[in-house]
Amino acid sequence: MKSNSKTKVFLNISLLAVFIGVIIYVMDNSLSDIFAQLMKTSWVVVGLVILLGVVYQIVEGRSIKEIASYFQRDFTTKDGFFTSCYVAFYRVISFGTGTLLSEIYFYKKKGLAVSQGVGVTALHMIMYKVAVIFLSIIGLIFQFSLFYEHSPKMIPFILVGVGLTFVIIFSLLILSSSINLQVLLIKWTDKHFKRKKLRDWVDKCNLQIYSLRETVQTITKDRSAMIRIFGWNVAKLLFWYVIPYVVLVENHPTIDFLLVVSFTSFSVILSGVFPTPAGIGPFEFVYLLLFKPIVGTVDAVSSLLLYRFGSFVLPFLIGFVYVLIQKRRDIKMDLSAARKEKKET
Repeated sequence: MKSNSKTKVFLNISLLAVFIGVIIYVMDNSLSDIFAQLMKTSWVVVGLVILLGVVYQIVEGRSIKEIASYFQRDFTTKDGFFTSCYVAFYRVISFGTGTLLSEIYFYKKKGLAVSQGVGVTALHMIMYKVAVIFLSIIGLIFQFSLFYEHSPKMIPFILVGVGLTFVIIFSLLILSSSINLQVLLIKWTDKHFKRKKLRDWVDKCNLQIYSLRETVQTITKDRSAMIRIFGWNVAKLLFWYVIPYVVLVENHPTIDFLLVVSFTSFSVILSGVFPTPAGIGPFEFVYLLLFKPIVGTVDAVSSLLLYRFGSFVLPFLIGFVYVLIQKRRDIKMDLSAARKEKKET
């Protein structure tokens, strides 16, 4: 028991050291351009970007709360806010690989079962993508004549992006709610898995899948809840999509607000389907492709960097502070337990 407490202290301190090391690496290699741009930008614009980024997280927290509170009544908008920031932190730390797992783990810490956490995560992702599609279609309708005149070749890409996002949504819904798929999985495992250990593992998986299906169906049957969740997701995206306008309007006072919001939404929807040169992220490539002809390369790049700060770096920094406080608390508790054990011995 004594060695166990000491091991926990050592592991928590080691994990904290790894986090700090990765953060220094990321700051130096990936985020240095963003912070350099912040120093060149007026504090009014930076303040507005931070405000929009924080409001986004609050609205995101509300959208998460609308889903998670079905299974944990004490789950608040504040919990949803820190869920989003916690996930943003682990997205950066794990270079994207731990995003979904970190969200499920956060829900587990808040008292949700694993299957419920998976269900909340799946619905959270689905409703986000539905909102992305909605805003992209609205933008295409309002800006169609402009697109047709200047970039007609982009229209098929946007439609493909919408189509592929629909496929992702449909696949997630099928995987998380189809009883037929679960029956098919059971039949297939009954035929191919004969060893007892494998059978026990499959049975546990089937129970989790069954619980997941119940979780998803519990919420999707409530139409008013689905409309509320959809509304919160549309609202949160608008706070992100406004950031480029806030940055660009200072040097381009005549720039059209709806055009900027539409182009940003197109960048999000196209980032998953547009072929990009090596070393350039898909979102960045599409964003610059759309905005450079309108505002020039320098302003397009600066608005992109500030958008990335508000949508990517800011929640990561808030998440880092949250994780730091949690780890500090864990280390203090483990040290206290180790001292207590030492006195007892």
